[in-house]
Order: sequence, then structure tokens, then C-alpha cells
Amino acid sequence: MTQSEEQRRKDDDIKFSKTELLSELQTSHFELELQYRELKETQQQLSESHSRFEDLYEYAPVGYLTLDKTGHILSLNLRGAKLLNNDREALIGKSFMECFFDINKQIFTDYLQKVFVTSGKTTVDLKIKNADEHLNYLRLQSTVMCDNSTCLMIMSDISQLKKTINLNRNLLNENRRLMKELFQVQEKERRSLARELHDELGQWLTVIRIENEVILNNAPADSVSSASARAIRDCTQKMNEVIHEMLHKLRPVLLDTLGLVDALLELKRQWSTHHPQIILEFKLSGELDKLHESINIAIFRIIQEGLNNIYNHSEATWAQISFSRESSLECMEDCLLLTIEDNGKGYNINQQFRGLGLLGMRERVIAMGGTLSVRSACNEGTEINIKLPIEHSNYDETNLYPVD
Repeated sequence: MTQSEEQRRKDDDIKFSKTELLSELQTSHFELELQYRELKETQQQLSESHSRFEDLYEYAPVGYLTLDKTGHILSLNLRGAKLLNNDREALIGKSFMECFFDINKQIFTDYLQKVFVTSGKTTVDLKIKNADEHLNYLRLQSTVMCDNSTCLMIMSDISQLKKTINLNRNLLNENRRLMKELFQVQEKERRSLARELHDELGQWLTVIRIENEVILNNAPADSVSSASARAIRDCTQKMNEVIHEMLHKLRPVLLDTLGLVDALLELKRQWSTHHPQIILEFKLSGELDKLHESINIAIFRIIQEGLNNIYNHSEATWAQISFSRESSLECMEDCLLLTIEDNGKGYNINQQFRGLGLLGMRERVIAMGGTLSVRSACNEGTEINIKLPIEHSNYDETNLYPVD
């Protein structure tokens, strides 16, 4: 190869290398432009996301605060500053407790300490007063942050919620008071009706029996008058039995004369006589004597209604009433425990039950400040558990009790 040919080959190689390098540079430039556009779009999206986040953070319906372990405010949003009634700049570095005219400092201190030793969310409701002496309620929900030296606190005003709760509590207490009065009036009416049946109708039946005996003693044994007199005697005897049963339902005599236990045993005897196909067991324990009259009546009516429900709806072959009085020295609680259970067909407690018996039992229990729960399932029987606090179980019209 001549020198000129070799030089020409080198020039061709250089030219080709330049062309290839230019092509690669153009390709890289195009890729850089694409990456730049993607970067600009990502930056725009981040800016928009940041703007949206800032709007959500600043104008959220709750206050967001960052506090250190001593309770000093490190950062907060605009809503938090508004809840604290001050400018954000003036609140940074200020103690949270110093933001209020009146606050339970011990509760907040204990709460803050709990926040920094708890891994999850910690919540407390605080009653506070501002400089205008206006009472408000704040709910604080805090979580310790990763550095374990600060916590994120969510602060919300629950004053309106508290007002609604108090209003509902007052309405519930008023309903309880009205139910107490209703049951009291009902028992008075039953007592009055029982007295009328006994005094008025009973006397007239006695007169009819006396007159009928006169006819039987003076009429020939085989006469029509004698036969009619015997029929009248049987009818008056049946009427007397019906009235006696009605009197027991309206106002059991043993409840007034001998007390609750004997009245319940008599109720068991009569119920078992009328429904021999169902085995009925009673378990009574504890000091059940000398209870207030209102408690005796309530327990008797609840058990009476429970037995009626078992007969009318359960299709059971066995039923049990467990009634006891229990006292706890630790909490000074004195209460009555009542369980009504059967082995009947049961029912789905999640479905609406149209019967009024259980509803009446529940209303009577609630009116006396107690609780009632039902456990039942199809073909598994039914169990009703009732708890009545003795110290609250009276019919004092002026006594209102707190909501559980």
C-alpha cells in the first residue's frame, strides 16, 4: 500500500469516527431532552402535590402540632393556631399548657408522658377554659415520631360533640324518670284494680253462693231448680278461681305479706301446674329479703314476663331462673343478678323481634339503672342476663342517674 493510499484510509477512518460520534451525541442529546422533560413534569407534579398537601395541612379541620417531650410547640398548622387563639409565630416555642387560661396540667403531663412510652396512638379529652372563661373540650391524639424526642399531635374541638352527648344523656335520664313514673302508676293501677276485684266482685260472688246454697237446701234434689242451682254453684266456683288467678297476676299477695322469695316460689308452683310439659328450675342465693318494694315488684314482673315468653315463643322443654345478690367489697357494689334461660328453638338476635315482652323487660331494667343482654341462636335456646344495682333501684322521682 502506497503512502497516499494509507493516508486516504486514515482520513476515511477519521471521517467515519466523527460521523459516528456525531450520531451518538445527537442520540444522547435527544435522550437528555426526554429526561429533562420528564424531570420538569415530575417537578411540576411534586410542586402541585406539595401545594395540595400544604393546603390540606394548613386548612385541615383539625390542628396539627409537633411537640417535644417537655410539651413545647415546635410547629403547627393554621387550624392549630386558631384553636389556640394566637398567631402561629407567637406559639412556636411556647408551652402547650400556657396557651390556655385554665387547663388540668396534671392530666396533660401524665398524658404527654404516656405518649412517649407508647408505640401507638394515645388519646385524651381535655376540659379547658380560655381567657373569656368559656368552657371548651379538646380531643388530643398523639403519636411519637421516629426520633423519639418529638410527637405529632392532632387536636380537634369536640365542644359541640360534648354538648350533644350531654343533651342525649339528659334526655335519656328524663326518659328513665318517665319510665319509672309509668311503672309506678302501672303498679298503683294494678293494686287498685286488684282491690276492686277482691272487695266488690268477690263480695257479690259470695252473696251469689249464699243465695244459691239457700236454693239448694230448699229445693227438691231432682227438681229443675236444684239442677240450675248446682250449675250456678259450679260457675261461681270457676269464676272465683279465675278471679283468684287474676288477682295473683295483678298483685301477688305473697309479695306484700311474705316477701319476694316466697312470691317467686309460688309463681313457680303455679306456672309449673299450668305448664307441666316444661321443667322449670329455680336457683335463688344471697340476701334477697328486705329489698325495696320497687325492686321486688320489678324482679317479679321481669321473671313473670320471661316465663310468659318461654311458654309463648320458645317451644322449650326446660327452663331455669337463676337469681342472686352479690356484693363486692373492692368497688362497694351491691347488685342483683338475674338469668332466665331455656333450651328452646332460640332466634337470631340480629333480626328485628316483634314481641313486646322482651322490650318491656328491657325498659323496666333500664328504668332502674340496670343492664340487660341476650344470648341466643337458632336451635340453641335463649339466655337473658340482667344486672340491677341495688343502690340505684328505687322510684325516687327526683333522682337522675348518669349514663353508663
